[in-house]
Amino acid sequence: MAEVADFNPLSATIADDPFAAFERARDACPVHHTAEFSPEFYSLTRFSDVLAALNDAHAEIWSAESGSSPQFNRPIGFNQDGANSQEFRKLFRKWLSPSAGAVNAELIDATIHDLIDEMIVDGRTRGDFATEFAVLLPIRVIARLIGIPPEDAAELKEMTDEFLGAFCIPAANGVAPAVARLNAYFAPHLEHRRALLREAGISEPAERDLGDVLPDDLLSYMLVLRYRDRGLTPAEIGYVLATALTGGNDTTTSMLTNVIHRLLERPSLWQQVVDNGKLVQTAIEESLRLDPPVLGLFRTNTEDVTVDGCPIPANSKVMLLFGSGNRDSRQWEHPDEFRLDRTQKELRRHLAFGAGVHFCLGAQLARSEGYRALEILRTRLPHLRLDGPGERVPQWHLWGRRRLPVRWDDPQAMEQG
Repeated sequence: MAEVADFNPLSATIADDPFAAFERARDACPVHHTAEFSPEFYSLTRFSDVLAALNDAHAEIWSAESGSSPQFNRPIGFNQDGANSQEFRKLFRKWLSPSAGAVNAELIDATIHDLIDEMIVDGRTRGDFATEFAVLLPIRVIARLIGIPPEDAAELKEMTDEFLGAFCIPAANGVAPAVARLNAYFAPHLEHRRALLREAGISEPAERDLGDVLPDDLLSYMLVLRYRDRGLTPAEIGYVLATALTGGNDTTTSMLTNVIHRLLERPSLWQQVVDNGKLVQTAIEESLRLDPPVLGLFRTNTEDVTVDGCPIPANSKVMLLFGSGNRDSRQWEHPDEFRLDRTQKELRRHLAFGAGVHFCLGAQLARSEGYRALEILRTRLPHLRLDGPGERVPQWHLWGRRRLPVRWDDPQAMEQG
C-alpha cells in the first residue's frame, strides 16, 4: 500500500492541519509506520480499524499494559488489561461515576456563573475565552474534587501542559521531570492528611473517616482506599492523581474552545443554539466528533497482526487516531462539516472518549461541564462573537486552542436599553 510521506502524528509537520494529513493517510496508507520517532510506531487511521482495536473482544490483542503514550511503560492502575483493569477502575466509580455530572451539578453551575461574572465585571466586553473561561472551569471543578486549592489554577495548568507535552518527546522516560513535579506538588497535600490521621490516632484509615477526620476528596480517598487487601502504593497514588488532574482539565478546556470556535466562526450556528437550547448537546457531541481534544492514544499489540493488508509485528506501539476515525467518510456523511442536524444516535458513535473497557472514566463529567457551559453562555452572553484569530495548543497529539479572543455585549447595558 502506498506510503504517505512525512506522516508522523506526533510532529510539527502536520500540526496546523492534522485532519488533512489523516485524510491522505486513510485513503493511501491507512496503517502507517512511523520510523523517525523513538520508539517507532504504527498508526491506525480508519474508523473501523480504530474501533476494532478498542473493542472488548480484541482486548487481549490490543493491550493497554504498556501505557497510552508512545513510550513503553510498566502496567499500573488503569493501564492494565482484563480483570485487573476492571478491578482498578471499579475503585473510582465513587468519584467518576456515570452520574458524576449530576452529583457535581451545583459546583459546575456555580463555577460557570462565577467565571462569567469575572469576565463581564465593570462592563468589560472583550477577553480571551480560552484563558478566562475554558481553562478555569475544569481546573476549578477538578481541584475541588481532588482537594487542592483552586487558586493554584495557573500552576496546575502549567504542570499539566508540561506532563502532556512530554507525550511527544522521543525518549524512553521523557515524562519523568513532569511526573516528579506533579508528585512534589501533591506531596504536602497528602502529608497534611496523613498528619490528620496521626493526630486522630488512626493507623488503618477507612472510608468512614472521610468527611470526619479527613476531607471528603480524592486525595483523602487515596489514603483510605483498599486495593487487593492493601493500601495504594506511592506510585499508584501518583499515577491516579496525575491522571485525574491532566485528564480532568486540559481535554475539557479544548472541548470548550473547540465548540465555541466552531459556533462563532459561523454566527448563524451560534444563533441557532441561542434560539434553541435543545441543540446544546448536539453541538457538544458534534464538536467532540469533528475536533476531538485527544487526536490519538496508543495500544501495544501482543501478537503479530495484519490490518488492512499491513503487517504489524508483535509488541509494537500503535497509535489509534481518534481524530482520523471521527472524520472517516466511510462512517460519516460530510465528515469535515460541523453540523447541528446530526442525530444523537449518530453522534454518540464518535471516538473522542475511546470505546470498550478503557472508555474514558471522566467522560460524563466532561460532557456535563460542556453542556452546562454552553447552556449558560447562550443565555447570559447571547451576542458572543469572535474577536480575532486564535492559537492552537502546543501539544501535537492534542487538538484545541490556548488563545481564543472573543467579544460580547455588556449584559447590563442590554437590560437598560
